[in-house]
Amino acid sequence: MLRILPKPQRLEEKEGTLFLDYHCRITIKDNCPEEAYFYAKQLSEQFEHSTGIELSIDRRTKKPHKGIVLCIDETAGSEKTKKAGKEAYCLTITPEGATVSAYAKEGLFNGVQTLRQLIIQYGICLPCLYIEDYPQIPVRGWFMDVTRGRIPKLSYLKEMADRCSLYKINQMHLYIEHTFLFDGLSETWRDDTPLTAQDILEFDEYCAQRNIELVPSIATFGHLYKVLRTKTYHELSEIEEPDGCQFSFYERMCHHTLNTTDDRAYEFVCRLIDEYSPLFRSNLFNINCDETFDLGKGRGKEVADQIGSHAMYIQWVNRVCEHVEEIGKRPMFWGDIIAAHPETIKELPKDIICMTWDYGLAPGDTNVRKLWENGAHQYLCPGVQGWNQTIHLLEIAYENIKKMAVFAHQFDGEGLLTTDWGDYGHFQYPELALVGIIYGAAFGWNRVIPEREEINADISVIEYGDASATLIETLSHMSDQAVIHWGEFVQFSETYRYHIAGKDMEAFWKGYLPRIEKSLPHIDACNETIKSDMEKVAALLPHIEADKRKSISPILHMAEGQIILNTILQVLDKEYLGHQDAYTGDPRQLAEALEIWYYEYRRQWHKISRESELYRIGELIFWAADFLRILGA
Repeated sequence: MLRILPKPQRLEEKEGTLFLDYHCRITIKDNCPEEAYFYAKQLSEQFEHSTGIELSIDRRTKKPHKGIVLCIDETAGSEKTKKAGKEAYCLTITPEGATVSAYAKEGLFNGVQTLRQLIIQYGICLPCLYIEDYPQIPVRGWFMDVTRGRIPKLSYLKEMADRCSLYKINQMHLYIEHTFLFDGLSETWRDDTPLTAQDILEFDEYCAQRNIELVPSIATFGHLYKVLRTKTYHELSEIEEPDGCQFSFYERMCHHTLNTTDDRAYEFVCRLIDEYSPLFRSNLFNINCDETFDLGKGRGKEVADQIGSHAMYIQWVNRVCEHVEEIGKRPMFWGDIIAAHPETIKELPKDIICMTWDYGLAPGDTNVRKLWENGAHQYLCPGVQGWNQTIHLLEIAYENIKKMAVFAHQFDGEGLLTTDWGDYGHFQYPELALVGIIYGAAFGWNRVIPEREEINADISVIEYGDASATLIETLSHMSDQAVIHWGEFVQFSETYRYHIAGKDMEAFWKGYLPRIEKSLPHIDACNETIKSDMEKVAALLPHIEADKRKSISPILHMAEGQIILNTILQVLDKEYLGHQDAYTGDPRQLAEALEIWYYEYRRQWHKISRESELYRIGELIFWAADFLRILGA
């Protein structure tokens, strides 16, 4: 079965095969740009990795050699393909050779990625075919949170750029609140392991080679929790918290918006933008400006009473945009606040990009439609559904990304930007975010969206080398067995210890119980299902590519973590809800199992991430273990 992701716009399968051996070459035609050597090297390395055979790279064309040819050809393809833009390409495979032709370097790169996917599956005997292909949405991107707990190592970011580029992802955002080594912000990053200017420069260069635009993205309004809790900058907060407040994963998500009536806040934001933007070649700048929950409720209340909090919002975004435009960048911002008054998009710069998000199972089109009617330039932003979880909720991710992609095609979206947030400490192991990223890449490229089972099989084969094509479906089924999610466990812990949001335990259970009540009696069955799915995945490991096994085995560890969380919920059920038969074991043994599990979690974390805020997750795990021992005493 022929598998290509994203699906090409036109594919004709032909009879015969192309046999490639060490006699063959990868030939770069004279009219190719200098970047073509890197693309040829990608092909050569992929061929050697998949077959063990080395193909040499050459530019000499006087004497033709059988193999693969890369060329710029303005006459290739149909008129529709020619008009499709710089990312269009044609791929021809005959028994005599393979040719990737394109109108620009971006298309040449895309054609090479398609050929790489075929090499992964077919090795030295490629099926004969003809492809004309181009994207239907210009930007297919990945937005990664590197600020709320987990800061990836540069090596891991590069690995993900490699893997994303195989599916023609062409834009990436690294979301920053405080996790860059900004001058004068040592109070915010002194307990962290922030990214540096050299990291960004190196990664920007790495992405550019792979046709990925790295976009600067920093919080410039809300979500400045660590900044606005410092002694230096706390006065810039709209609502200042009392001294001595404990750190809270929950509160980090909900408060700490800049006071727009204080000019020092504007000067602070401009300084961050000026320091960060020179590190990127992108002409975009993402100012974020989402979830400004506190706006007009504290120090700015007097102004809010006069003109309204939404007018304050528009004024601030305009001021920040004006500065972004002064440094030659095009601004982007999140659309959740402006969606309440979509007509006010006309008060912002004409070319500003509004990132319209909805992470629900069945997102509606109201916001995107109203913004579209008011002339907004939009990226549609679904989510990989990993935040707050041990294992990404892949079924919800598919449905959410599919629906948002449909809206992007329907309402002239300029981009489909799949988000990967780190709420509650970025507890999830990041690997399965790639599944959602590939969904976004595929659905943004081609408006014909495959069924979930089909694309999951494609990902299993192309990305993981799983000949059974069942890996992703099994992991998806496993993720459905979470009765308590990590984020809910954190909320229980912080409600118990700090009374977050003014709630006591009675209020916590009143809000939480309706979601889990039907599942509580079936926790044992859910855990057994997870174990069964773990066995299925374990049985697949010998048949998965060796370099990809290292990405799958930690998911089995996270599945064990979900079993422990589900079992802890049984203990809480017995303690708080009065079901005496909910848990019959010894909570002290469960505490030990949790600590042993965390030892491995920490080891896996360090393989791909900097130290970051791992210690905060550790503190919560240790509290939970001590809490279980108290209950078992």
